[in-house]
This record gives sequence, structure tokens and C-alpha cells, in this order.
Amino acid sequence: MQIEKIIKLMQTDDSVDAPSHAIEQAKNIFRGSIREPKKSILQRVIAVLQADLLPDKAAFGERSASVLKSRQLLYTAGDTGIDLRVSDAAGRIDIHGQILSDAEVCGAVRLFNDERSIESIADDLGEFHLLSVASGKYSLSITCDDREIFIEKIDLR
Repeated sequence: MQIEKIIKLMQTDDSVDAPSHAIEQAKNIFRGSIREPKKSILQRVIAVLQADLLPDKAAFGERSASVLKSRQLLYTAGDTGIDLRVSDAAGRIDIHGQILSDAEVCGAVRLFNDERSIESIADDLGEFHLLSVASGKYSLSITCDDREIFIEKIDLR
């Protein structure tokens, strides 16, 4: 019974489809509300410590017969590597670092804590130097093309 009513209603229907321009306009109403998210000015990426090689300690798997003369810290932040060589020179600490990346250009390097801040600029090879740093705990930020690589809690003692 219900089916027969529906079939009869369909056969006697004399309604007209909406014009094509009206259908297109209705579809565009929903397309306009979907927007691509805007990129932020600078994305912050936290680097992760991969290796902390101390002086006068043989590193497992290291081929060279010599012992390290400076502490070496290796960090990764996505596809970018950061190599820090920390040496103690008469009570002051020198940091020689290199940003290892094929994809982006990095420039400003800043080592800081609540008491002090030291800045440097990475050269074309990604190398930078932070000299005569007082011992303490620091954070390091490296500004690249569209992101800032951030290393927290570097203990320089």
C-alpha cells in the first residue's frame, strides 16, 4: 500500500529542477567557508639529544683510537642535525657548532638563560661559534627559513 502511494506520487510529480546557475551558487556557499589554515610566521621545533660524548671516555662504536678532547652533543630536529662541540678553556666554555641540513638555510644562533644571552650567526656551511660562555644551564635557539629549532636544558659545567 505505501509503495503504491509513493509510485503514484512520483508519476504525477510536476515539479521543475532548479536552474543550473542556482545549484552552482548554492555549492559555492559551502566552498567559501572552507579555508586553508594560515602558516604561522615561525614554527618552533624542539631538538632531541641523540648522543652526548664526554671527553676522556671512549665512545662505543667509534672507530678512531683517540679520545675526545671536547664534549660532543648531537641533536636532531626533523631532518636537521645539530652538532655541538663544547670545550673548557681556563674556566670559560667555548662552543663550536654546525647545523647539518641540505634543505634550509639557518642564520641566527642564540644561547641564553635567565642571566645572560650570547648570539652568533651561522656561516654558509652552517658553522657557528659561541666563545667564553660562563658555566650554567642554557637554552639554544637557531632561526632557520620558516622555523626555529630549540634546544632546552643544555648543562654546561
